[in-house]
Amino acid sequence: MPLLARAARSSRSAVVAFLTLWMATSVIPVEAAFPKLSIILPRGVQRGGDRELTFSGERLGDAEEIFFHSSDGFEVKSIEPVDANSFKAVIHIPEACTLGEHMVQVRAKSGITEYRSFWVGLLPIVDEAEPNGLMEEAQALEPNVTVHGVVESEDLDIYAVNAKKGDRISVEIEALRLGSYRFDPHISIVDANKFQLAAADDSPAVLQDGVMSVLAPEDGTYYVQVRESSYAGDGNSRYRLHVGSFPRPVAVYPAGGKAGEKMTVTFIGDAKGPFEREIDVASVGVGSDGDEMLLVASDDGGTCPATLPFRISPLGNALEAEPNNDIAQATSGDVAMAFNGVIGEPGDVDHFRFGATKGQRLDVTCHARRLRSGLDSVVTVHKLDGAQLAGNDDARGPDSSFRFDVPEDGEYILRVKDHLDRGSPDFVYRVEMLPPEASLRLSIPRIDRYSQTRQTIFVPRGNRYAVLINASRRNFGGDLKLDDSQLPAGITMNAPIMKDGQGQIPVVFEAAADAPLGGKLVQFEARQVTAEDPEGTNGIRGIFENRADFVLGQPNNAVHYSGRVDKLAFAVVEEVPVQVEIVQPKAPLLQKGTLDLKVKVTRGEGFTGPVTIEFPFRPAGVGANPSMRIEPDQTEVVYQLSANDKAATGEWPVYAIAAIDVGGTAWVASPMATLEVASAFTNASLARASCEQGEKTQIVCTLEQARPFEGEATARLLGLPPETTAPELTFTKETTELIFEVATTDKSPAGNHKSVFVELVTPVQGEPSKMSGGSTELQIAEPAPDAPAAPVAAAEPAAEKPAEKPLTRLEKLRLQAQTSASN
Repeated sequence: MPLLARAARSSRSAVVAFLTLWMATSVIPVEAAFPKLSIILPRGVQRGGDRELTFSGERLGDAEEIFFHSSDGFEVKSIEPVDANSFKAVIHIPEACTLGEHMVQVRAKSGITEYRSFWVGLLPIVDEAEPNGLMEEAQALEPNVTVHGVVESEDLDIYAVNAKKGDRISVEIEALRLGSYRFDPHISIVDANKFQLAAADDSPAVLQDGVMSVLAPEDGTYYVQVRESSYAGDGNSRYRLHVGSFPRPVAVYPAGGKAGEKMTVTFIGDAKGPFEREIDVASVGVGSDGDEMLLVASDDGGTCPATLPFRISPLGNALEAEPNNDIAQATSGDVAMAFNGVIGEPGDVDHFRFGATKGQRLDVTCHARRLRSGLDSVVTVHKLDGAQLAGNDDARGPDSSFRFDVPEDGEYILRVKDHLDRGSPDFVYRVEMLPPEASLRLSIPRIDRYSQTRQTIFVPRGNRYAVLINASRRNFGGDLKLDDSQLPAGITMNAPIMKDGQGQIPVVFEAAADAPLGGKLVQFEARQVTAEDPEGTNGIRGIFENRADFVLGQPNNAVHYSGRVDKLAFAVVEEVPVQVEIVQPKAPLLQKGTLDLKVKVTRGEGFTGPVTIEFPFRPAGVGANPSMRIEPDQTEVVYQLSANDKAATGEWPVYAIAAIDVGGTAWVASPMATLEVASAFTNASLARASCEQGEKTQIVCTLEQARPFEGEATARLLGLPPETTAPELTFTKETTELIFEVATTDKSPAGNHKSVFVELVTPVQGEPSKMSGGSTELQIAEPAPDAPAAPVAAAEPAAEKPAEKPLTRLEKLRLQAQTSASN
């Protein structure tokens, strides 16, 4: 479990005094709004000792805990507020702490911040000393240090190091990876004559940061230069620069190994050449989908201050044997092994031969860029005659991934190359071919595209908070159940079973009125359940994961750096002065219908502000406004829901969430309510009709009774043009036809009106259930002009015609319908 560090709480007397003041003044405390964490300074610390860090953002003055996502044994010694928006913390960093980036979140009295990172390094830290923009102003460095610096606009920072001939000079910069600002660094090493020995802008091993390692060609002083790649920069362009004699490989080969085995790996890319080390491949926590471990390179020159990722999986290794650039020279392998190789030079292509059986289904995945290799892989499977059967370029970022269904027993060829036919000694890769494995991942959908808003669970005392939980199933189906066994004390969870095929459910968390203020990080889990295994003891399991966008840039706000966590932060926070509830509807929401959902709020004493209501969970085919506002003088709002003709029927758990401004946004949720989405009681179709302005016509409505209902329902014509009316009609479950008497005036607009439809309102337990029936066209014509009178000619008396039989009512309607159709 992650370490939860707690600062000393206020004394009981201080709390009582605060509450007394609050009740006397009826002012809502600012700390009711959730806190925000923007940055942690310095951006990194040396491991092995107590270090002071400043956490800055919004509403952090009452911070009480720091949550660490890693299990490295951090210990918070103290938390001291600086002002309302920041605090200082003294944290003990263990000597054995993992090098690199560490994610943290802060719990204040009012909530939990988003997660941000700080870095742990190996070397002593020195601060940049300006001016250092000229070689004669270069800041002298002792060997093996980390410099904390800032690049201003058009700034150049220069550092001087002494080396003897053959000494290794290694340099690495952490800038964009600090995750706080879009600073794209450029680093270089020059000699006293300004001759450039090495330069780096974007190194695959460190993403858009740089790394380099050279051997000094002679005794002397060498200069490390740091700038922004396009000579930009500002006060936010911070960096950590590691400079020393330590080894700095950029790749490891093979790129992975079988969990639990001992093996030898080769570190590649260091200035002194490749070197081997024996490692124990981790096995703890490795699932069928594999995992990663971090390797640290050391030699007599020191220890590398950064790590290299190493793939762990159930597969052992098959290593390429050069030459294998064509099918005839393919390296022999087996699908029970991972194929490892290096695209070592431009134009290099690697081939592996393997046997497979008809009907075998294999997921083929290349691990290269994910392991910080520079390779942009293209992987294909071929017959022995070269005919391609399957392949992929960039299914997983720049890495290849695809499914291969073996068509027949025999041998096949796996081919690996670079997309642009590049090659380099550090272009390592590992291709795994595994039967499709079931996997499950949980997430909370983003509210804002580029932020972590509402990605944590903070529940006010005596109230509720709610989120949507998404589940991504892979290669399996079935129902899922969320596990509530690890929740903090005082929090309960109301979560429905996520049915087979369903990818999202609403979840409401409730805190007791006396729940202790506090929280923790939880490995929030879902399990596959069945009738035989209702608790999911033997089912597929998956955990919550979140990936936040730390640094954005061109083009179009592309994500340049992100941070990932696999635990969900929970906390019980102080009371929020509003309660919200959905008035349980008795009538269903019908397909092609609408439902007025009433949402009520109860304000606490002293709070008189507006309340914003959202209705986050909507079954498939159901729509609603993004939000509604309850004004200060109101206590309820009607949220109108609509359903299309394919809306998913059934009883769905739903909730409303309310936001109020108390010096910042605070959120509470309603208890879970049930929304029934149902098929129509009655289907209706309308016949077309026509008339002249000022006349009346009839629209015949044919009813098909789909489900029985009690009492009388109402039908009304909507969408009639102006100056056109038709009375409401009632019907019962036995009615099969209605006739609307439509009246026009001489001001009714002439034309073919296609917006006319019938709305059916069926009573259900005293509440209306509305839906749209069929639509039709109403044609209104202008009256024909009077014809001029013709001269009357004398005529002989005509023979008497027999009187015509009067038309029946039904015959008149049929004649009218035929006339309308012909028009």
